[in-house]
Amino acid sequence: MNSNAELVYEDLVARGRKESTARMWRASLRRFEACCGVKDGYGRDDVVKYLAQLRSDGLKQSSINVMLRPLNLLCEIQGWEGGFPKLAMPKVRRCDISRPVLTCAQVGELIVKAKEVCSERELAFLVASTTYGLRREELGSLEVLDGHVKVNTAKGGEVVVQLLPDEIKSYLVGYRGVADVRYLTRVFQSIINKVGLGLDAGYGWHSIRRSLTTELFLRDAKLIDLVRFMRWSEATLGREFGVVVLYIERRQDYIDRSVFKIHPFLPFWVLDA
Repeated sequence: MNSNAELVYEDLVARGRKESTARMWRASLRRFEACCGVKDGYGRDDVVKYLAQLRSDGLKQSSINVMLRPLNLLCEIQGWEGGFPKLAMPKVRRCDISRPVLTCAQVGELIVKAKEVCSERELAFLVASTTYGLRREELGSLEVLDGHVKVNTAKGGEVVVQLLPDEIKSYLVGYRGVADVRYLTRVFQSIINKVGLGLDAGYGWHSIRRSLTTELFLRDAKLIDLVRFMRWSEATLGREFGVVVLYIERRQDYIDRSVFKIHPFLPFWVLDA
């Protein structure tokens, strides 16, 4: 029979989910099939066997919870007898969730050294990440326009067109998008290895996003500007500001210019300009 991973992939694509999400769920289910085989249906023993393998591979509970989501959809598609098995799973405490963040000094060092040893394409990804704090999926689908960049916001958000500062225009000449987010993970690791930064496991593009958010907050960026510059949803703004946010016009160029004035990483891109 055909791979169940393809069934889930096709189901997600048919429902209009992001291509990157569909590919990630397909890859997750291929890992499940490698452990439990390809069947017309699965049961509790299969799921337990898979969980045991994930734990032996060193995955944390938060990652395991993510890996189980594609299985729930496969259960729905195949109609497993008795539904998805009920398993007592440990709760994930906030202190157990690892969110590695680079310091401002580390990002500065990364940029300065990368300009000496990295390829044009690697620099394009790095400059986009350090300027806009892009999520990995956003980094691969960026569109470079004349004076702006178009960000296809991850997590179901809207498309945001943001100002392209003069400081980084030359570096984005080497930008070429990529659909495979795993490739972007390898690019990040390649950059880290080339500059010899020496990071522990768990660091990635999101570590730069967290760093940029932190530094802009410490530099007294207006909260509403910070949320919109980093492309969080309007629902996030609603929780912070209530209905008033519905009446505040989104002037993205104005927001971007305000943020660029206090941006912690842009100066590192013009040191040898």
